[in-house]
Amino acid sequence: MASFLLVFNFALLVIIYLFSGPISNIVYENTGLSKFVVYAALIAAVESFSFIVFLLLRIEEKAKLYSILAVLSTIISLVLQIYFLQYSAIKLEGVFISKIIAPLAVILILLPYFIKHVKIGFEKALMSELLKYSFPIMIASLVITLLNQVDRYILGAITGLKDVGIYGLAYNISGLINFLVVSPFSLAFTVLSWKKLKDDNAKRFYTKTITYLFLAVIYISLIIALFTPHLIKIFAMKTDYWAASKYVPWIILAMPFYGIHFVGVFSFYVTKKTKYVFMSYLIALAVNVICNFIFIPHFGIYGASFVNLGSFMVLCIAIYFFSKKNYFFEYEWYKIFLMMFTYAVLAVPFFWFSFDNRTVEIILKIMAVIIFPFILYIFRFYEPVEIKAFRGFINKYLFRIKV
Repeated sequence: MASFLLVFNFALLVIIYLFSGPISNIVYENTGLSKFVVYAALIAAVESFSFIVFLLLRIEEKAKLYSILAVLSTIISLVLQIYFLQYSAIKLEGVFISKIIAPLAVILILLPYFIKHVKIGFEKALMSELLKYSFPIMIASLVITLLNQVDRYILGAITGLKDVGIYGLAYNISGLINFLVVSPFSLAFTVLSWKKLKDDNAKRFYTKTITYLFLAVIYISLIIALFTPHLIKIFAMKTDYWAASKYVPWIILAMPFYGIHFVGVFSFYVTKKTKYVFMSYLIALAVNVICNFIFIPHFGIYGASFVNLGSFMVLCIAIYFFSKKNYFFEYEWYKIFLMMFTYAVLAVPFFWFSFDNRTVEIILKIMAVIIFPFILYIFRFYEPVEIKAFRGFINKYLFRIKV
């Protein structure tokens, strides 16, 4: 399978390289941006192979190594992007180069480990089954890469490279959620999901997983969004990039939906109808491209930020409706939108109004973070059994009370 992936990616890269000019002309109406088309193809190729390498770690349940390397890849990418944006003349090009180097570095680190597991041979029946199952996923990987990258092309073509740099920095700050929560979760869920499949309460497990993953991600997102304006002044030397902090709250709000989609697509893996993974990604990508061309000319970076959020919402909604034809489990939509509403109520005032006293502002932000779960409690977010379990946990591990 690895050899097939290498051959397939190489062939795809050659095709994209040969037609990069026409592709650039179609997307940007400018053949001079063809190198960015090639960069995007390289990113997709490297990330698709890194996925195979990481998959081996998942199969062997090497959670610590997986998490370390996932974090390392993100840090390498973020550090390189900050370097290229602030200290080099190839700012936008540097962002793409960073996204190639980071996963490539991880692949090189894991290459000896990967080679040990490679067996030379060809099994026609197995290959046929694997292709039928995995081909839609491989194409979907390219689509999700485009979904995460295409807004930068459109933003650059319409508003300019400076806005791309600011938006890219805000996007990467938001991406901290990926290695803090989403990546470790996806590793654990890959193992747990199949183990839970035959349990009597399996569907409730998947439903509550979606709800509480969304809660964990949006809660950490609130913390990052509120305190980024203070921290960015430490890490971003150029004041031009401080503006990125005002876009973080809306870009990062897409991360909870990005996280729960990993649970949603499990519905298609169970039934082996992986074509629905591709179809869901494709719908989200189409919405992203169309809406970016509509909203970026009027709202600039804000337009791209909210379209990004809308695209991942559409992705989860598409997965939800397609899953009704497969292995279906409910989403607690009321609770999901309650969390979003609470996030907005707590975050918006800090970006709508200005504060003269920074100490007061920070204190109010800490209070906002603290009251978030209590607001959810007031609106009946938690079930009685969950409240009871939480109280039992507090009594047992914090107050050392036997229950």
